[in-house]
Amino acid sequence: MKYVLLTLLMAFLFIAAPHKAEAQASYKDGALVSQEVIAPLMRWVEAQTGVRVPYLPKVLASRSQLVDIVGKMDRLPGRARALYTNGTVVLDHQRFDSRDSTQLSLLVHELVHFAQSFRNQSAYACAQAKEVEAYQLQNKWLEERGHRPFVRASWIERVSTCPATPARTIAVAAAY
Repeated sequence: MKYVLLTLLMAFLFIAAPHKAEAQASYKDGALVSQEVIAPLMRWVEAQTGVRVPYLPKVLASRSQLVDIVGKMDRLPGRARALYTNGTVVLDHQRFDSRDSTQLSLLVHELVHFAQSFRNQSAYACAQAKEVEAYQLQNKWLEERGHRPFVRASWIERVSTCPATPARTIAVAAAY
């Protein structure tokens, strides 16, 4: 489970801040994001992924919780903006503003991971492979609203590449 969580967060841990929230964050640490904010985004994600989710995830705005979870993974929590784990999305309350499209796109990204949790996990070559769909849909959501993509295709490819297995590494080395 630790490995899965690590791979889902990997992209957010090392992202250079391509966007900054223009609006002031509107949540206190530990506040729940309302279903009125989540539901329309989840409907959009369901339409894009073809996955019907039986319930909405809990969405918590909490920098302290985000830092705590990321810190337990032996990663630097300073750059983490959002994560999905065990039916809960955690957002940085210091940055998250439901009126800011870039911040909402982070929630869209994590809602994609929530929807993916209802698919057969064998649909993915590895946990990192889930990032392709999440980033592509995050970018699509932003583009539909007249914004530039959150990350480039080259970034998506880099963070979604499955690690080489020892057998694959040996086979590649033997080919040379």
